[in-house]
Amino acid sequence: MKGGPAAPRAQQLLSFLRRRARTTTARRPALDAALERALVVHRGIVYTDTADFTRRTARDGVLHFMMVFQRLVDRAGPVLSTFGGRIVKVEADSLLLDFPAVEEACDGTLALDRLLRSMNRTLPRNEQLRFSYGIGCGEVLQLENDLFGLEVNLASKLGEDVAKPGEALLTPDAAAMLPEALAQRLIPYKTCRFGGRTYSVNRLPLPVARF
Repeated sequence: MKGGPAAPRAQQLLSFLRRRARTTTARRPALDAALERALVVHRGIVYTDTADFTRRTARDGVLHFMMVFQRLVDRAGPVLSTFGGRIVKVEADSLLLDFPAVEEACDGTLALDRLLRSMNRTLPRNEQLRFSYGIGCGEVLQLENDLFGLEVNLASKLGEDVAKPGEALLTPDAAAMLPEALAQRLIPYKTCRFGGRTYSVNRLPLPVARF
């Protein structure tokens, strides 16, 4: 949390953390509960990762990749907003996306992938993008430009470390919250282990992309 003036929610969190450090262990749970009422919300989360980022930047240079990625970011915002979604932040070759619930997160992921495929059809190969996606849903600490929580961490792990390009993987909690019609489309993927716990991961089918 560095840089310029903090936004109101971020400033509230910073003030809380400093106060918590001065508070006895016995009184911290009450402080935590008060902050959670103010800043914790139930949201759908999507974390994207770009295929072949290291190879692409080595081949074409980081500025070329940034141009390609920013072009997608500029067009993605309006598409995601259709489902109540927003780009929370850009992290190198990844996007952290926020949605009202898991159904909108899945719909937004499908729409974003359709946008990528549509753009790729008119672009030279070294300006095309392919994403992998991790989708979570649950209680998160929501700031203006960031999100924190277990489901954020799991979505990041799935999107970056597990999913292949063109795959969208859901955490168990996200899959359990889907309406039946969408849940029936899920395909069991594999079991993953993060932080000493085992998670059964499902895949949301995406249309096959041709490059």
